[in-house]
Amino acid sequence: MRDTLVNLWRDCREDWSFVTSRLAQAFREARQLHSRERREVAETLYGMVRRARALDFALAGAGVETPPEGTRRSASRAYVDLLAYRVLYEGMAARAAASERPDVPWDRVEAALASVSEEPDALTRFGLEHSFPDWIATRLLAERPDDAGALAASLNERAPLTVRANRLKNTREQLATRLRLEGVETEPTRFSSDGLHLLTRVNVFGLGAFRDGLFEVQDEASQLAAELVAPAKRGLVVDACAGAGGKTLALGALMASKGRLLAMDVSPKKLDELGRRARRAGLSNHRWEVVDAEGPLPPSVARLRGKADRVLVDAPCSGVGSMRRNPEARWRMAPEFIDALPATQLAIALRAAPLVAPGGRLIYATCTVFEAENEAVVRRILEAEPDFERVPVKEILGKARAEELATRDGFALAPLPHLHGMDGFYATVLRRRKPA
Repeated sequence: MRDTLVNLWRDCREDWSFVTSRLAQAFREARQLHSRERREVAETLYGMVRRARALDFALAGAGVETPPEGTRRSASRAYVDLLAYRVLYEGMAARAAASERPDVPWDRVEAALASVSEEPDALTRFGLEHSFPDWIATRLLAERPDDAGALAASLNERAPLTVRANRLKNTREQLATRLRLEGVETEPTRFSSDGLHLLTRVNVFGLGAFRDGLFEVQDEASQLAAELVAPAKRGLVVDACAGAGGKTLALGALMASKGRLLAMDVSPKKLDELGRRARRAGLSNHRWEVVDAEGPLPPSVARLRGKADRVLVDAPCSGVGSMRRNPEARWRMAPEFIDALPATQLAIALRAAPLVAPGGRLIYATCTVFEAENEAVVRRILEAEPDFERVPVKEILGKARAEELATRDGFALAPLPHLHGMDGFYATVLRRRKPA
């Protein structure tokens, strides 16, 4: 298990690729690891990725040289990183680490991390305390001065494992019963109508209930975004950035597999995955189209201009709100990439907007907390498409849920992990006015 962790960490530090993909490949190769060991490997690796900046700082403070970013660390140095994480975040005694690596002054490692609280520069202190790069720390502090620390701390926690009961095959209550028979305890999500939090640590993809299509793994915030779309059962719904289809499947279930559901994406591979998932879920009212990243929509989609009851634009974004699940993103992304996103998001929304029928709705959504990708983009959509108007969240989700989850003006769904226990998310509804 130690060798698996060391090699995974070396791979991660070399290019910060997706941890989930790294783990899947490692577990295929290390079949001797038991389920408990796999959980420990995964949790430790995720923790090390989250705390990479703090680990480097503590070791550097103790005189341990930091390898250049983007280079492959030696197995010896990677093991020192692992021991440092165990000492600083898992309660391993310094003397136990010293028995493994007596060449490292572990008391100085602990002292270096403790000194962060005395750092005079607020930005540096925040970045080290929460192990975020300065450019993300700067934006969090600027946009959320009152709760940036609480938000950053929550993004370093392990996310709950949440599933959505597939309405096409069972109810949430029936799913809970089935899962209990498979040894999995659950509790209902607080806000979404079909969600269950799994309380038992288990490989969900090995469950019979999953193979039978009774549920999909989906965060509660993502489930709520599908509910905010509120698709008409016999209408035409377009998922303009479908990806592998998580929200497409949720929309199809809400439609009871009736009406028409079109999923679009630039990736044929992701749409193929959507097809496999749809077959397992029993969804039959959907079709999908591969579209170019830029330029006009294909004729088969363009002919739907002015006919769609709902168009969901779940735009590509920085993903800051979901960093509990993808902690490596904080190290992989560059501020220049984030700065370029709003233009892309606007272009996607404006390309999809003409599909919306009079009285229909355009739903713009992201899994980020940054204003530049959310409200700022919506303002530009409304400037370019003045026949759209905003719809209060309470008109769709009801007053009770809107009071807890909506922005202060009531026009956007904006749950946060430290307040609501789900991913940071943003979604708002724009309705095309009917001709007078």
